[in-house]
Amino acid sequence: MKLVFLHSSDTHGFLLPTDYQNKTNYDAPFSLSRVSSVIKSEKKKYGADHVVVTDAGDCLQGGSPLAYYTHSTGDYHDLRKFTDAYNAVGYDARCLGNHDFNFGLDYLSYYVDNNKAPIINDNVLDAETEVPFFGREYVIIKRNGLKIGILGITTQYIPHWEPKENVAGLKFASAYEKIKHYAKILRPQVDILAVMYHGGFESDPETGKATEPHRGENEGYKILTEIPEVDVFLTGHQHRRLNLVTKNTAIVQPGYRGEAVAEVIVEVDDNTKKITNMTTKLIDTKDYAPDPAVVEKIADLDKRTQEWLDKPIAYLNKPARIENAMKGRIEGAPFINLIQQTQLWFTKADVSATAVMSETAKGFNETVTMRDVLLNYPYANQLCRVKLTGKELRHIIEHSAGFLKKDKDGKIGFIDRWIKPKPMLYNFDVFYPVEYEADLSKPEGERLTKLTLHGKPIEDDKIYHLAVNNYRAMGGGFYPEYSMDKIETTLDKDYVQMFSEYLTHGNIEVDTKKNYKFY
Repeated sequence: MKLVFLHSSDTHGFLLPTDYQNKTNYDAPFSLSRVSSVIKSEKKKYGADHVVVTDAGDCLQGGSPLAYYTHSTGDYHDLRKFTDAYNAVGYDARCLGNHDFNFGLDYLSYYVDNNKAPIINDNVLDAETEVPFFGREYVIIKRNGLKIGILGITTQYIPHWEPKENVAGLKFASAYEKIKHYAKILRPQVDILAVMYHGGFESDPETGKATEPHRGENEGYKILTEIPEVDVFLTGHQHRRLNLVTKNTAIVQPGYRGEAVAEVIVEVDDNTKKITNMTTKLIDTKDYAPDPAVVEKIADLDKRTQEWLDKPIAYLNKPARIENAMKGRIEGAPFINLIQQTQLWFTKADVSATAVMSETAKGFNETVTMRDVLLNYPYANQLCRVKLTGKELRHIIEHSAGFLKKDKDGKIGFIDRWIKPKPMLYNFDVFYPVEYEADLSKPEGERLTKLTLHGKPIEDDKIYHLAVNNYRAMGGGFYPEYSMDKIETTLDKDYVQMFSEYLTHGNIEVDTKKNYKFY
């Protein structure tokens, strides 16, 4: 007999096939509505009694203007509509992702309580009792005479990214440790054991070669190689497109924003109920029309989002553009400087650091709308002021220069580890108003040939104050020197609020000069 797993992850609130850059374009090759159509088509093909449908989180936030607007209204009826769109898909089990914590515990708790599918959570614990704070530890689903056990975990790294109030009273345990514990309990009770994991792989699943520092954010390889009880590994978080069978385990990860549904087909002996074969594939959703059942749930919410996005929030004396994200990162751009100016204005810091957060960022024209802000800076980050020595600041800037390489023709670009298997250029920071230069022909850590602030060299033992978003300040991006104890203040505003306030406080002179150079 056959058992089919259909798995989604990291839809990030993109419920409809649009990124909201063009208000009339609903033909984007992704969305939860397309995911739903794939799932319903495959259910019809195999029969509902042969199919298990799962999701590995990051649904409430992470870049969707619709998700941002839903939260901004302050009306939980809107969140209910948003949640009902996910309910319309027909999931059997789900787990949480890191971005599901972005809007706080009350918001997340309401979402969890109104999900029809059980939320499986093994490692987000009540700090006092150490029992799961949300959901349940596991679920056993029966399909065609088979017992399927499902565990659910998320990355333990969430406290490194979230403000304290968003994780107050919670303990985040190691995904590996909890799956190791529950697999021994659940495996004897079931024929097939599946794990939903909002996390990825710290090493290549097949070769074991490290692909990032092993800091606990992603523990997939350790789970894969040291917990043999797991048959099916349904992952997310890294936005990778993965489908393979290795080490007697089927592994899938379906990309980003609902671009694909991951499918695992498990063949089982009718008599012994033992697995005889497993195959995996990714089904691109672009070839499937949006599911009307999902579209209908949020039609009104979508309409109000579009109206909200077009409201002007500020006016500039001259545009602050960025020609394209890649060129802007390497050469600088007025829009990047404007972000830095905003951060310095709010924090009164000495230096500011930012990344280009969107690959489609175009910056601002003279009239700035909510659509402009969200499309250029789509994440619900907060701004921190961090206390560092000059030496620590130098190490941080050196690390960022380590993203880059120069080819034999002298062209500067990003080294492969930051582009493959998942683009992570949101981790590449540039700094302002320091003037700095980096010689990319030199070894990493020795590249900075110039680092000055207001014409004076940065002094190793002097204290400086850095404005940077909370994701970075709390350890995101594998940078050296950042730690939570160095955070002096965190603003109780997100970037939409900050842009709205900064751009309307008076006449803004956008700095157009380039203050850094890579050669």
